[in-house]
Parts: sequence; C-alpha cells; structure tokens
Amino acid sequence: MYQWVVLFLFVSDILSKVIAERKLKFHPKSILGGAIHLYYVRNFGIAFNKLNHRKWLILTLNFVLLFYIFSLYTAPNMDKMGISLVLAGGLGNTLNRLFRGYVIDFIYFNIKGSPVFNLADFYILAGIIMILLEELMIV
Repeated sequence: MYQWVVLFLFVSDILSKVIAERKLKFHPKSILGGAIHLYYVRNFGIAFNKLNHRKWLILTLNFVLLFYIFSLYTAPNMDKMGISLVLAGGLGNTLNRLFRGYVIDFIYFNIKGSPVFNLADFYILAGIIMILLEELMIV
C-alpha cells in the first residue's frame, strides 16, 4: 500500500514542478491576500541553498540518504507513512537535480527570510515530523 502513496506523491511533486515552470516562470502569482507567493526559482543547493552548485556532492548525499530511508521500510516499529513521505519527497528532488542540475521551487510564504519551497520539501518535512512523533510515543 505504501508504495502507492510514494508513487502518487512523487508524481504529484513532479507534475507541480512542470506546471510551475510553465505557468509561473514569467507570470508569478500571489494567493491568500499576498500571504503566499507562487513563482519559479531554480535551486542549485540544498537546505537553504547550502552546497550551492555542487551537483555531484548533493546527488551522492541524496542517493545515500534515499538508500537509508528505503531500508527503513524493513525496520520494525517504523512509521511507514512518514517514511513514504520522506521517500517521495527525496525521490522528487533527486530526480529534478539529476536531470536538470537544480530543483524547481515555487512556494514562498511572505515571511522575511523564508526560503522558497516545493511539494517535495513539504513531504519531507511532514514525514520527518511523523517519524519523530512516532518515536516520541514509543519511548
């Protein structure tokens, strides 16, 4: 069942990035009274633009982390939904970086200093939160 979650979220992320590139590249949009801005950004780094333009180092880290995350499916007492979210997000951003050399970001919360996100970033964050909450409840 969880493989379908990963597939659905992965495809949703990829489609959202294609739509962002086609629709937002030259026509940014504001929604919710300007609280959220949608615009096209090429992100050549990771986590708040760290390791900027170090594609092969980032890809190596991505593949190591994806392998580790995938291996967690067999671990007992792991939150499979949380792992699925992290895996789907990681796959989406890794695929983007592998074939484009950058990740497409397009969601900006109108808060000074806030980074620009994509759906994969939200999946990863939500998955990590779910895994941490599960771990806290088990202990």
